[in-house]
Amino acid sequence: MNDNLIRGHLEYLQWESDFFFRPSAKLTLDPAAHTVTRSALSVYPLVQVKVSADQTDSLDALYQLGFHLVEGEIDFSLDVNSAELSPSQHQLASERDIARVSLLAGSAFQLSRFRAPWYQARDSGRFYALWAEKAILGTFDTHCLTLNAPEGQLLGFITLRTVEPRVARVGLLAVEPQATGRGVGKQLINAARHWCAERGIGQLNVATQTGNIAALNLYRASGGVLSHSAYWLYR
Repeated sequence: MNDNLIRGHLEYLQWESDFFFRPSAKLTLDPAAHTVTRSALSVYPLVQVKVSADQTDSLDALYQLGFHLVEGEIDFSLDVNSAELSPSQHQLASERDIARVSLLAGSAFQLSRFRAPWYQARDSGRFYALWAEKAILGTFDTHCLTLNAPEGQLLGFITLRTVEPRVARVGLLAVEPQATGRGVGKQLINAARHWCAERGIGQLNVATQTGNIAALNLYRASGGVLSHSAYWLYR
């Protein structure tokens, strides 16, 4: 393989560079773009690229350019209209919930591409805690739904946003460790489906890491159909 097998665009990631204190760029593959060279990539301390799992030639060429596999990603599509919705006891999170939701988000996502050696030990927790906060404030994902115990303790949360007129995407889903095995994940998916149905949204998409067996089982048990698979690579 040689460098001219990879063509694409390099985009400086301002927000991620500032947040992680590490200048970073994203490579978007495009066969109509200029050739991507080692010298162009070397401008940035970190370059990330997401490649469909069936693009084996691109994966081979990226390895030759010094990229390394970080994680695999599986995307599921759930049909909201065909689902029989159970009653849901979810609540819409508000600013008063930021502290407890962010605390759970900061510890729940151990299988993350924001991990060592590419990032510092606490970077992943900071990132997901802020993601959850932004969802509650409606500035990234637009909504955060919570499930609570009768006594008021947080059991779990799910964040959502509309990506097309009749399509929504799950951002984060997390369950408190002491609540695992009690069907909280299924209840959160049911809550998300209620949220979609109220807005006339017929399709709910969600992605997870290939190594997250619990999440893969949850989405399949919830009627999810595998729609896409990809790999994240870093250089």
